[in-house]
Amino acid sequence: MNLFRFLVAGGLLALAAGPAIAQKAPAPVVLPGGDSKAPVSIDAAKLEYSDKEQKLVYSGGVVAKQGDSTMRSTTLVIFLASSVIQGAPAGSTGNSESQIKRMEAAGPVTIISKDQVGTGDRATYNREDNKFLLLGNVTLSQGGNIIKGKPESRLVYDLTTSQAVIEGGVNSLMTPGGGEDPSPKPRTTSQAPARQPKAQ
Repeated sequence: MNLFRFLVAGGLLALAAGPAIAQKAPAPVVLPGGDSKAPVSIDAAKLEYSDKEQKLVYSGGVVAKQGDSTMRSTTLVIFLASSVIQGAPAGSTGNSESQIKRMEAAGPVTIISKDQVGTGDRATYNREDNKFLLLGNVTLSQGGNIIKGKPESRLVYDLTTSQAVIEGGVNSLMTPGGGEDPSPKPRTTSQAPARQPKAQ
């Protein structure tokens, strides 16, 4: 199946007018904090497609988004499942979970999910184990809280359980009340108000 037929039949890519290239398609969660109901949208200056290797190579200010999550990188390589290109009936949209088999982002890589920011030298996503990895010089921050990993550190984020583990040594800086509004909060009490004496 050639690229043009794949774009029409597979429904994985939507090419935007202008120098940027965008991809929009229903997809599983591929970014930490992403929404499984949201499509993956990718903007980049350039897209190269290899039919033989069944991969897409985005380069030049790559920005990938899914729901509230955004990943920025220098390049992003997406490997497609063979069933997407070969054997997909014409006119079918394919199974979104079988489309993206693996992703590799080269950095620096920054991923933002609401008020949490993670950075690293590179990142990978593997559909088989459904895990997102941030690799090399990992840094996580939320408000005033910062966790810095050593050069060989890596963050393993399980997209099934939403649990993250940092391996390879870390240094943490926790700010009291980090990430919270430092302004004073009004005090509340559960006691009943004092009874006022009756006027005589």
